[in-house]
Amino acid sequence: MIQDKNIPVLHSLRALAALSVCMFHYVCTVTGFISNTTIISFFSYGHFGVQMFFVISGFIIPWSMFHGKYEIKNFFTFTAKRLIRLEPPYLVSLLFAIAHTYIRTLSPHYNGIDITPSAKQIALHFGYLIPFVEGEKWIRPVYWTLAIEFQYYLTIGLLFAFITSKKMWLRIIIYAAFLSGPIWMKVNFLPYHLPIFLLGIILCLYKTKIAGRLEMYIIGITSLTIIAIFNDVPTMFFSGFAFFAILYFSNFKSAIGYFLGNISYSLYLFHSLTGMILLNYCAHSVTTPLVKLLLIVSALLISIGASYIVYRFIEKPSKELSSRIKYKK
Repeated sequence: MIQDKNIPVLHSLRALAALSVCMFHYVCTVTGFISNTTIISFFSYGHFGVQMFFVISGFIIPWSMFHGKYEIKNFFTFTAKRLIRLEPPYLVSLLFAIAHTYIRTLSPHYNGIDITPSAKQIALHFGYLIPFVEGEKWIRPVYWTLAIEFQYYLTIGLLFAFITSKKMWLRIIIYAAFLSGPIWMKVNFLPYHLPIFLLGIILCLYKTKIAGRLEMYIIGITSLTIIAIFNDVPTMFFSGFAFFAILYFSNFKSAIGYFLGNISYSLYLFHSLTGMILLNYCAHSVTTPLVKLLLIVSALLISIGASYIVYRFIEKPSKELSSRIKYKK
């Protein structure tokens, strides 16, 4: 049982999740770039990195709250900590995304389709309100997961005392509510994804000795079954991969995983604003497989480099500021 609050494997899992999403977008979503169906099929699984992020969040948020001795009176402090930690990189990426909708019109490959966001559309990105307004779309598709994560933060902040209760009957009520989410809610909202988050939550309860091994396995297996039914088997597989990696390989360490894990949030936000733009611009003029491979590698390296800059000057200071805010005892 891990007593220290640091879980080394989370860095590598974040790195793998972020790289998976990057490669999915680079290979599968750049129009006319990769035509080999086998390659596209293989890298299409990369978008399941999102579900791995959900499992990680399901674990690390209550884990941090537990070690920080969170209480419901700290709800607004907790919310402020999360906003300070995550909003600056998001807002900078949003600014770049808006700017790109104008800059892209200057490209010789501009397709004439106007995707310039309206003032209303931009305003709805503050507070992640796009899903609540029919017909509105995210300026960048990756933002939809941030809305789910934000809803999760609010939920866990309000229900933490029940989730971590020593009374099993209270935990069972929470389990039942979370597992039933996909039955009554659409995919754009948190309840649909709660069984995936629950995988991380039950691991947290097990590693903090609130839940026993049998309870952990029962809820874990039930969650995976619900995920397979309401999503699909690949979603279950990748969610389960993150679950079992945290369960059995918590102390796994990797220097590369540590580096990429640290910048994974920035990489997730900015890969479509750096490497993706390069690929979209060059896809029309590149034909040979070797040059395409080199271009994808270049796009990934550029994205990693840009993400490190964002991490170093924006995300890391925000993270440090957030960590200095303590809950009132």
